[in-house]
Parts: sequence; structure tokens; C-alpha cells
Amino acid sequence: MAEEEKIPPQKNPQEVPVSEVTKADAAKDEEISSSAPVAEIEQVAIINLQSEKEMEVHHHTHPGHHKKKWTDYFWEFLMLFFAVFCGFLAEYQLEHKIERDREKQYIHSIVEDLSEDTLMLSNTIRSYQESEKRNDTLIQLLSSQDVENKGSDLYYLGRMASRSSRLAIRDATYQQLKNSGGLRLIRNVKVSKAIIEYYNQLVFINYLEKIEDDEIMEYRKMAVDVFQPVLFNQIVIESNNQVVRPPGNPPLLTYDPKIILRIAGMTSYIRNTRIGLSKIETDMRRSAKDLIQLIKKEYHLK
Repeated sequence: MAEEEKIPPQKNPQEVPVSEVTKADAAKDEEISSSAPVAEIEQVAIINLQSEKEMEVHHHTHPGHHKKKWTDYFWEFLMLFFAVFCGFLAEYQLEHKIERDREKQYIHSIVEDLSEDTLMLSNTIRSYQESEKRNDTLIQLLSSQDVENKGSDLYYLGRMASRSSRLAIRDATYQQLKNSGGLRLIRNVKVSKAIIEYYNQLVFINYLEKIEDDEIMEYRKMAVDVFQPVLFNQIVIESNNQVVRPPGNPPLLTYDPKIILRIAGMTSYIRNTRIGLSKIETDMRRSAKDLIQLIKKEYHLK
């Protein structure tokens, strides 16, 4: 019994005071909480260190991040310069080819126009030559002593005297070149100069045609005092606008020498102007043929 009395009584865990348990738990939680941030910080530091090492390795192994020499900049500039220069050359060649193609088109078109011009010039020259012969005859008849017996010829020739031909040159291609500044496309200086000289002849032709128009108007004013207007109208066939000789010997309205000689003189003016037109148009026709040959030779056309 004495030994049993010496053994200290054991405490039941369930009987431990609540305050002691609370203090123990709090100390344990504090220990855990204080150790957790240290572990996280160490883990983040390890990750950052690994990343820095990887970046350092990547930086050293990348060939483009080393310090450039002046020769690197020189070659880069040289390559850029050649790229721009080659682009410029390609654009220049393309533009050059387009202009050459346009030049060939204009040259072919001018040759076609000149070929048509030679035909038109031949027609008007022939018309002026025929008119010259008729007017020569009219002047002789009006100036003759036998004028009263030449009524049929006088009416026919008098009606034809006021008729004229007009030259219709095909200059659409030239006008387009001139107005658009396209004459620079004609590289051949000899051809370009010949084209300009050819069409410049129209200036004098237009000048003579204006003089002829004025002379014809004056002639018609005189003709109403010499020829019967009704008969003048009757000898023109409406279907084809041709003039025919009237039958018999129709009389004139007057045989006054002063009036007759005045209209003969105006007929002479018209005749001489048309001779001038015939001459310059003959020269122009020759120029057209020479220009065609020159273009074919210089541009190797058939």
C-alpha cells in the first residue's frame, strides 16, 4: 500500500486544460507559418536563378547579339543600296520599254496617215490643174471680141469658176503627239524634224485657202451682175451636183466691157491663187513620199 501511495497519479490527456492545448497549437501554427515563406522565397530564388542562366546561355549562343563591327554596317548599307538601285533600274527599263512601244505605234500610225495624204494631195492637185485650164478659157472668152456668141461656154465656165477643192490632211496622230508632248517619244532626230517640217507646210496652205475664199466671195458678188441667176441654178444637176453646159447661146445680163473685164480680172486672181496651192501641195506630196521612205529606212519597216 505504501508503494502504491508513492506512484504519482497520471493525468488523463482528456483532462488537460484547454488553455494549455490552445497555447501548444498556436506555437505549432506559428512555427509552420514562419517556415512556409522561407521555403517559398527559396523556391522563387531558385527559379529566377535558372531563368537568368538560361537567358545568359541564350544570349551568348545567339549570333546576332554580338557587338557589330563597322564592316557589318558597311555591308548592310551596300546591300540596301544595291537593292534600291536594282529596283530603280527595273523601273527605268520598264518605262523605257513602254515608251519604245508607244513610239513604234505612233510611227506606224504616221506612215498610214502619210499614205492617205498622198492620195488626198493627188486629188486636190488634179482638181486645181483642171480649174486652172477652165479659168484660162473663161478669161480668154470674157476678153474676146466674140463674147456675145459664147453664151453656153461662158455659163458653164462661169459656174465652175467659184467651185474649189479643199485639202483634208490626216493629222490626228501628229496633233496628238504635239498636244500631249509626245514628240519627245520620236528618238530619231532626223525623223522628228522631217515630221514637223512636213506638217508646217499646212500653215501656208491654210493661208492661201483663206485668200481663195475671199476671192471667190468677191467673184460671186460680181457674177450676179453678169449671169442670169435662174439659169445658173438650172445647169447644176441636183442628184450629183455636177454642172452641165446649157443648150444654145444664152445671153449674159450685160456686155458692159468694164463689168466683164472686172469679173475676168477676179477670175485671174482665183486662178493664180490656185496655182500657188497646186505648187505647194505638189511639194507637200513629195515631202510625204520622202518622209515615208525615211521612216521605213530609220525604223526598218517594210
